[in-house]
Amino acid sequence: MTFNCTKITAVTAFLVLAVWSLNAQTTQEKKAKLTEQDVGMYNSTKSKEAQDFFDKGLDYYKKDDSKNALKWFKKAIEKDPGFVEALDNSGLCCRQLGDFENAKKYYSKSIDLFPTGNMAHQNLGIVYGIEKKYDLALEQYKILQKLDSTNPEGYYGAVTIYFALQDIKSAIVNARKTMLLYEASRSPYLKDAQYLLGLAYFNDGDKSKAKIYLQKAKDNGAEIPKDLAKSVGL
Repeated sequence: MTFNCTKITAVTAFLVLAVWSLNAQTTQEKKAKLTEQDVGMYNSTKSKEAQDFFDKGLDYYKKDDSKNALKWFKKAIEKDPGFVEALDNSGLCCRQLGDFENAKKYYSKSIDLFPTGNMAHQNLGIVYGIEKKYDLALEQYKILQKLDSTNPEGYYGAVTIYFALQDIKSAIVNARKTMLLYEASRSPYLKDAQYLLGLAYFNDGDKSKAKIYLQKAKDNGAEIPKDLAKSVGL
């Protein structure tokens, strides 16, 4: 299919911004839960002092005070350089503070210590996406997909990158997979996936399918831009 370059660029620009906003919401929820998971997922720490520092950081983190949270997470890492959860949370804080270089360093160190850590791969992908290093971002999302094919975030992240690359066919495949996984888990983010799939079909020139999924997203509470809704007949 031949695309109208002006239209596709405008729609994609809007979409990428919207997707990163949605991705931020997803990550926002996960970051609060990251360190409350079963510690069996990580090695955790055997250092009481490191744990105390970490807990102080977490208190600030839950208050959206990334700057002070980072100070305590770094202290925890000083006491236990192998404290993966502290590394992951330090990366999150750095990303929120706009320090992408250090965010990448913390995530990379986390992956070195715990290669199957979903959160580090996911968030490293987000940072690379923000930096428009799309090949590197996509690599992380593909790793995440291989680590856990039932985790929708690897597919969700890939959708954002395929849109940025204007690879709409791949965006459709990954958006559909995301939708099915969110649907299976009864996730509140199902509407986001339906919205993405509708937009993907819209970009692919299939307004009929776009309308179906955008309507589903709307029925589940998603806000559809007026121009887009009018274009597909909602």
